[in-house]
Amino acid sequence: MLFLYRFFLGVLEIEVYGIYPEKMLNLCEKHKISVWDIRFQKGKICCKINVKDFKKLPKIFKKQGVRLHILKRWGLPFFTNKYKRRFGVFAGLLIFVFMLNFLSSFVWVIEVRGNKIVSDFEIINDCQKIGVNEGITTKGFDAKNKAQELLLLSDRLSWASFNIEGCVLTVDVTEITPKNEGEFLASNLVADSDGIIKHIDVTVGNCVVKVGDTVKKGDVLVSGIIEDENGTKFVKSRGKIIAETVTVTEASQNYTVKESVLTGKQKTKTVLEAFSFKIPLYLGMEKCEYESNYSAKNLKLFGNAIPIRLHKKRFIFKEMREVKLSFDSACERLTKQIEEKYPNAEIKKEFSDNYTFATIHAKIYESRDIAISQNLIFNINKTPD
Repeated sequence: MLFLYRFFLGVLEIEVYGIYPEKMLNLCEKHKISVWDIRFQKGKICCKINVKDFKKLPKIFKKQGVRLHILKRWGLPFFTNKYKRRFGVFAGLLIFVFMLNFLSSFVWVIEVRGNKIVSDFEIINDCQKIGVNEGITTKGFDAKNKAQELLLLSDRLSWASFNIEGCVLTVDVTEITPKNEGEFLASNLVADSDGIIKHIDVTVGNCVVKVGDTVKKGDVLVSGIIEDENGTKFVKSRGKIIAETVTVTEASQNYTVKESVLTGKQKTKTVLEAFSFKIPLYLGMEKCEYESNYSAKNLKLFGNAIPIRLHKKRFIFKEMREVKLSFDSACERLTKQIEEKYPNAEIKKEFSDNYTFATIHAKIYESRDIAISQNLIFNINKTPD
């Protein structure tokens, strides 16, 4: 506080010299004038004093044989005096204060919190539909009604709230937990393919097969009907039935193929977005085939995000070329297709060459869970009276 007080009054660093410069200290004490940072240098006294008290010194030191010399000036009065004829400085300061106050009354950034399944993009897009976007004024913003409008528009949110913190609008949401419609329906577990049972792990239901049994596609593995001394119960069967299955398949690969090949040419296009207004910084559209990657970056001012965003999309151009494959290359492609489809299986392969294309004949041996759920269907036939 003392620093600010002295800054607003203005401070002078002075030196006092003459016959008896020490008189200066006694006279200042007598007239209750405050001086500080006192230093003695070769018959001179240097110190600091505020402008108001300095104006009293000439009258006090009159006929005392003491002289004063100003070394430095510091404080607000000297700063304003230096620029008092430069009206543009003060006008700019007033405009800055006005613009700062004016811009602080708008929403600059929208942030979404609490979402896991629904993306930020979807929620912000719904907010824009109800008139909540970057650039709206914070004055008169009805957060409660806008939250209700957002819930009516989105069927994936159970609760929403808008909160304004400075220039940042935060959308806090709670998502609706999806329910499985068949969760409480009674069901069997049936085989989705032929196989030999290798392992059984049933948690709910009546298992009707055992290890070593051979089953066919559609056979009931675990029944959802349980009968005991209390009667008949209907349950949703749960469990795993691991079986060894054999799948026979074949595929062909033509020796002449057309492939999309990268040409090495690239182009980046930029879009400037400010307060939800998008300005493309490019001309024309790309008609050639391409791969692309997208990135967006918020500009920052003094470490804080501002509602100006740069969207960049990089185009990597491709073209169609005709490629001739050898028999070995065609077989490699066919093998890769089978292995990608059955990653954990044992595959026995045979290849044949038909001049224009290669063919793979494969038997896929794999151990997997063959149990799939099938809802129980009840037929109730009423006998007429």
